[in-house]
Amino acid sequence: MNRVEHVLYDEVTGLLDRLATTVPGGSLAEAGGHPLLRSRLEQAEGDLAAARDAVIEGYGRWRRALEDVENLWALAAWRSAAAEEASEQSPPLAA
Repeated sequence: MNRVEHVLYDEVTGLLDRLATTVPGGSLAEAGGHPLLRSRLEQAEGDLAAARDAVIEGYGRWRRALEDVENLWALAAWRSAAAEEASEQSPPLAA
């Protein structure tokens, strides 16, 4: 589990803790008896799952972009060092 997944897990755990302390017992069964409420709950839970997936996917793109930038800077440093070394090793030009 990566850092973002830990944060999301903590957020959902916090939500469940809040619901456990504020929602009276039997509410789930009661919601099942109201088709519109049950439908809205299912939609909201689906939206939450989709948002979680989007955040994790976005974080993956973020990590890959960070790696790309790091690799490009390392390549630039390597080329700079190689060019400097080559210029130090080249013999002086005869006049």
